[in-house]
Amino acid sequence: MRSGAIRSVVVGSLLWSIGCLSTIAGHRILACEPSPGYSHWTVMSAVLESLLAAGHEVVCTAVHPATDRLAAHPNYTHVDMSSSLAGGLLQTARDVKYAHVMRIFRSNAFMVGQATARAQRVCEYISDMPEMQGILNGGGASEFDAVVMESLHSECMSALPDRLGLPAVYVVPSPTVNWMPVATGAPDHPSYLGALLADRPTPATFGHRLANALVYAHTALVRWYNDAGRDRRWPEHRHTMLFVNTHHSIEPARPIGPNVLEIGGIHLNRPLEPLPGDLSDVLDKSNEFGVIVFTFGSLVAMDTLPANVLKAFKIVFSQLPQTIIWKYENDHMPDKPENVMLYKWLPQRAILQHPNVKLFISHGGMSGIYETVSAGVPVLGMPLFYDQPRNIQNLVDLGMALSMEINNLTRTTLYEAINRLIKDQSFSENAKRVSSLFRDRPMTPSESVVYWVEYLIRHGTEANIRPLSADSSWTSHFMLDICVALTTALLILWFLKRAIAHAVFNKSIPSAVK
Repeated sequence: MRSGAIRSVVVGSLLWSIGCLSTIAGHRILACEPSPGYSHWTVMSAVLESLLAAGHEVVCTAVHPATDRLAAHPNYTHVDMSSSLAGGLLQTARDVKYAHVMRIFRSNAFMVGQATARAQRVCEYISDMPEMQGILNGGGASEFDAVVMESLHSECMSALPDRLGLPAVYVVPSPTVNWMPVATGAPDHPSYLGALLADRPTPATFGHRLANALVYAHTALVRWYNDAGRDRRWPEHRHTMLFVNTHHSIEPARPIGPNVLEIGGIHLNRPLEPLPGDLSDVLDKSNEFGVIVFTFGSLVAMDTLPANVLKAFKIVFSQLPQTIIWKYENDHMPDKPENVMLYKWLPQRAILQHPNVKLFISHGGMSGIYETVSAGVPVLGMPLFYDQPRNIQNLVDLGMALSMEINNLTRTTLYEAINRLIKDQSFSENAKRVSSLFRDRPMTPSESVVYWVEYLIRHGTEANIRPLSADSSWTSHFMLDICVALTTALLILWFLKRAIAHAVFNKSIPSAVK
């Protein structure tokens, strides 16, 4: 009887404990990802999956459909806004024609202007959504505990957390956006930190610094012009954070406050998907020369590249001993080399982890950058637009990549670059060294995301994490007011000295001489 009684007590206590744990409600998070770029959703969805795994509830409005992991989670609610707005403003962008993409991103000023103008229209649309109206008018501050969203390079997105009076987390799927310095509270300095749209992450010469400063000024002015006169701004409260898709192992280190968290590679925390049987056979059975992986990601359709560029790739690939795995959207490729395997979709991360992969030919999107860095594979970069030139240049500076302009490549330069990257072991050694730095972290990005979101919710307005530089003007940041004051004082002293010297000189001259 005694053992049975003890067993009953233990079982009862266990059931009571489980019951108590099950009643502990996680926090409720409101999320918004209105960007049509699939790579943006890759980062945001990984952030949301991390919060769900920690026991929180997420309600998200997004353009893209929910990932399988999100859709399968009972605490996730997805609000689709992809087809609700006329004119395709919120339609997703995948496998677009090369010429169309390059026309959209034809210049930095055009891209920033288009992005901020589009953001304003999206902000207006989101605020008018019935679902959002219900939250805003139904006591959203009591329904939710925090807001997680992408800023879309405009200050207008801050209206939502401002109105709800909730802690805000802005997810930045690219490197730090230099034309939104008030968000971080730590304005970049163009003398040593490359602008997001500059080709170099670290200006090395006076010419580089001058060009970099012009890009800084130009993009900031274009963004300010598009946002000017609008009664919306970044929240002034100090419980605001940025989760930036960077990591110091491949990005130049920058001075940032505790309100900026690097989450570069957060999507790598997902389980590694298995390789399909045919791809696994290609990789496993490749010859001693290994495999080259060639893809330009999800945005650009490879079969729409200029004819002369496609011809150069095919001719050079036919001369290589390696097997080429090529993401190619068309069912048929004229004059396809025998060593080229075509696939409309690639499990890129799983492929790059295979030991037989010797080289990754990429456009330099951030997701692919982290996947190849994690795998320790050398890169031949062919950046197209946005942050891609500086992403590739980072890897070049680290000694694990070479960069080529796709419109200027020739068969000779392409062949020589591929062979140099494969035969020169320093590229592979540097790739493995950078991979070790990238993977050596005290916490995973997912764990860091969960900790800081919960930190903001726990401490609310007492979470004084935004640096004082957030409240300083650009004139005080660059000490222009002090420079003007000192220059004025020196000029006054110089004129006084001249005046005194002139008076003394005149007084010392005899009147007869005068």
